Amino acid sequence: MILAARRWCEALALTSAWAVISVLSAQSTGGAASGAIGGAKPKTAAPPSAPAQKLPDFTKVPTTFEGVFAERESRALDVLGYLRCLEATVNALRAGALGGVERGWSLTCIKQKAEWRGIFGELIDTPPGMRVKVQFALRNPGPTPETRSGMVVRDPVDTVLASGTARALLRGLAATAPGNGLGQFVPVTLAQKNFTEVWFVPSANRPERAVVGGDSLIQMSSDGMRELGHASSTPKMRVVSIPVGGTTYTLESSEVRIPLLTELMLAHLAIDVLSEVRVRTREYDAILTRSTRKWTFVAR
Repeated sequence: MILAARRWCEALALTSAWAVISVLSAQSTGGAASGAIGGAKPKTAAPPSAPAQKLPDFTKVPTTFEGVFAERESRALDVLGYLRCLEATVNALRAGALGGVERGWSLTCIKQKAEWRGIFGELIDTPPGMRVKVQFALRNPGPTPETRSGMVVRDPVDTVLASGTARALLRGLAATAPGNGLGQFVPVTLAQKNFTEVWFVPSANRPERAVVGGDSLIQMSSDGMRELGHASSTPKMRVVSIPVGGTTYTLESSEVRIPLLTELMLAHLAIDVLSEVRVRTREYDAILTRSTRKWTFVAR
């Protein structure tokens, strides 16, 4: 497999979120995994009761096709950034670059300005909510986002933001994730202006079998302590195959106008090995080209 395809395959797997659990337990006990980040044993949460609680409207929603598309693509890129940050931080921990990590510490990734940082810290009951112990910043970008290197830093960091996302992640780890046997799902925490989102996104093991759909959302308060609402439905999951080594690929979306978050994630992963990716809804073709890394839209 060519190097770019191998990188794409590794990025698509996105299994490092689960690796954190076993790594932390192995370091602290030298034995079996405890089953949770920060040493807390997750509880299986019951699925949301019907009808689902409506998500609060904290932001001004764009009204144009381009505006709504850009909002969803921004989320997709942030999810990919979070997962790459988590993967890099776990790899650095395994390599011994972060030193000793205690069992009571929690791990989260946050985007501060334009930089992703993996943070280990101790959650506390008083402001700012976390004592930051170790920071691993993704810097020195390479030819693709996956090739960013990282380094241990002691720069100022928003500990309130880190605490909120870490606590929201605990809610995500305790929730019943979608999947139905089609693939693993991982929780991802994204801080917004007035709240924190916990997205559940699928992972797959190889380009020949990628899962899209199933992405769902829990909305938490900014401090990660209160659940504000959750998505009322989950998009149907399906398996698609990407022609690695080809030049173009069209992903048939399940949506009428705006592609799913997971469909846009897949498009950005695939563009590293293909010249052009199209995501086709019933009303639009969204076309991403590798040469420009920009989208164009064609009404159908």
